[in-house]
Amino acid sequence: MEKLEYKVTGKVRNYERRFNFYVALSTVGTGAFTGIAVLLKQVLMIETGILLFTTALTILAVNLVLDLTVKSHSNTWVFASPPREIVKKADRVGKEICEHRPSLLEGNNPVSRLVSKLFKKSWAHFAIILPSFIIFYVVMVVGLVGYQKLGPAGISLVNFASDISWLFWFPLLWLLTWLANGRAWCQTCPFSGQAEWVHRLHPWKKMSKKLGLNLRWPIKYSTIFYSAVGFSVLTWMEEFYGIGGPGIPELTSVVLIYIGALELFISLLFQDRTFCRTICPLSAPLAITTTISPLGTFRAKNPEVCKSCTTKDCMKGNDKFHGCPWFASPGSKENSPMCGLASDCYKACPHDNIDWQVKRFPWLSDLAGGKKRFDIALSVTLLTGVVLFQFLNALPFYSMVDTWLSKVTGWVNFAQLLVPGLSKFGYSTHGYPNPLDYFAINMIPILVVLAAAKFEERRGVPLKWGFTSISYALIPIFAASLLVRNLPKFLGGSPLILNEILDPTGAGMHNSEIYSTFWGSLLHSLGHDPLNATAAWWVLLVMEAVMAFGIYLGLRASNMLAETDGVGKWTYYAVVLGFGLTFMLVTYWMSSPASPTAPFYNQYLGNLLYNPLQATPPF
Repeated sequence: MEKLEYKVTGKVRNYERRFNFYVALSTVGTGAFTGIAVLLKQVLMIETGILLFTTALTILAVNLVLDLTVKSHSNTWVFASPPREIVKKADRVGKEICEHRPSLLEGNNPVSRLVSKLFKKSWAHFAIILPSFIIFYVVMVVGLVGYQKLGPAGISLVNFASDISWLFWFPLLWLLTWLANGRAWCQTCPFSGQAEWVHRLHPWKKMSKKLGLNLRWPIKYSTIFYSAVGFSVLTWMEEFYGIGGPGIPELTSVVLIYIGALELFISLLFQDRTFCRTICPLSAPLAITTTISPLGTFRAKNPEVCKSCTTKDCMKGNDKFHGCPWFASPGSKENSPMCGLASDCYKACPHDNIDWQVKRFPWLSDLAGGKKRFDIALSVTLLTGVVLFQFLNALPFYSMVDTWLSKVTGWVNFAQLLVPGLSKFGYSTHGYPNPLDYFAINMIPILVVLAAAKFEERRGVPLKWGFTSISYALIPIFAASLLVRNLPKFLGGSPLILNEILDPTGAGMHNSEIYSTFWGSLLHSLGHDPLNATAAWWVLLVMEAVMAFGIYLGLRASNMLAETDGVGKWTYYAVVLGFGLTFMLVTYWMSSPASPTAPFYNQYLGNLLYNPLQATPPF
């Protein structure tokens, strides 16, 4: 038995080594490609090279850290289990919270009958993905061939590609968290759909074999933390190139083409939705936010039926239907954030034991119960740091610090090498954002939550468990702040895409002519000023209301977790209120009118006190 176990472990170790060798080789190769692109002064090659290099480097860095800190060769490290003395209480309270939820798939109402009938069809998922597939291919083409120049505020307002991507689609992702489910985008994603159709050799029918090598991603590295780090890196790159301003459209197209091509490549190497589960930069934030969404994920009606099932068709598939491509068992509550709503488990289950539940307000039931995911805790703290940067970078003091740091470190000179030829479109850079202060801000929530967990450790709460539980209480703050920061673009600019339906390339109009169009003039009459990248004063009230709601949910989560997880209530309160109130204050300061002559002006924070009717929430 010991000899067999040694052989299995040795085989796993060798597989991990080979995997890391090829990732390291990819990192060196993509780094060299980026260097060559810099020498050739080809900006689109440089952007592609940075995307390739940072993706490979992210995977390699996370793997090396895991190898240094995790001794086992399984993925048990991604879970955090509560202390033995509170397990029963946690499970009991979690069960009470989860009971008697309505369903989208059961009942006599017309909606349930329609949804249940639709998702039993093998072609249903294909039909859901097809519209977004068409739209995003239009976006990728239009972004490359359309009007590229920026307006006076350094943003593009006439090209359909950049406008629909950053004024509408990206904010909509975080709005869906509160309206439906954070994973709703995954259900409609054209990139995962395209890769899956090729991998499965048919858009909806079950074929006898799949295309590709069907390798398994090493189990030790099966974590969503890659995605969180990738989101952070991609956010830095988006800020550096001004891609999400919305900026130069062809830069947006390169990002989208890259993600689509990388997902297709990974699907031909590894099993099913490996890319979606691990690497996709949107997977971590969507997984996190889905835990507090009003609409749940596909889950087992009765977990005991799953335990007694011998075929596991929901995971393995059968003659007619595929199994779950996300490897997210519907019988596991801890893995519910990994459910991409693909509906394969619902079709394949031979016991009709799969449900799609609607949560009861305040939608926090997925946070309750026993075992939690440590990698989600790491992800939510890191991503809260990313959003904190997006708030702080709108204050004057950040620009001062960032400019000084870029000059001192020489980053400003190197940054110029990464943007050749973009000045002809109206783009310029002084090195913003400097990688050092950017990633330092990213680390703030991790350090704060770690300090809180250290405090609880003195009371006998295990450090890993305390860190995980406190991070879960921060999820509503993260979800609310992410939406808040994108509301000015959504409310103050998204209608402009209606101008571009008949002229998606923007060839017939310049940015300065926006207010002569119907939708541009309507936005202006409502108080918005998209040409200067600001929204109307009343958007500030909406932003503060959403943030206040996030704090309310965070406090509700704190009360619930304090009852089940053994961490002190006031520790949760300190973290939730600390970040929640910080986001509210910075929202108020960053929306202040840009007028140094106004009363209570501060050179570091803007106007400390001002009339909200004068607010100008920035894009």
